[in-house]
Amino acid sequence: MSRYRKGANAERELLQLLHKEGFAVVRVAGSGATALPCPDCLALTKRKKFAFECKAWKGKYLSIAREQMQSLLLWSKQAGIPVYIAWKVPREGWLFIKPKDFKKSEKAYSIKLKDALRAGATLNVLIGKQKQLKVK
Repeated sequence: MSRYRKGANAERELLQLLHKEGFAVVRVAGSGATALPCPDCLALTKRKKFAFECKAWKGKYLSIAREQMQSLLLWSKQAGIPVYIAWKVPREGWLFIKPKDFKKSEKAYSIKLKDALRAGATLNVLIGKQKQLKVK
């Protein structure tokens, strides 16, 4: 399966999950190929609004190019909608990570899986159905 198809399938899966929770959802066509900053997906209710950059990645870390993350942060600021990195982790499910939890280097923003598991939220926590458990 191509990387594009894997990513697109993950985006569609996330949108289905959010739709079942009562969100109006949209997948942004060509989000990764355009020069304009935009996230992969949007999920909205009257009270909650989220933007997601989706990553389906099996590995011990996740990296996002510096330019891409900065574009997402600019979009978030202009739209007034928080952006999350939605990482589909094999055998763990979806993690929703704030950009501030990534470590910034000259070329990329990155986070180790163990740090993402600690800092990230599950879908139920993100949408307010469950409280975040504090891991020490």
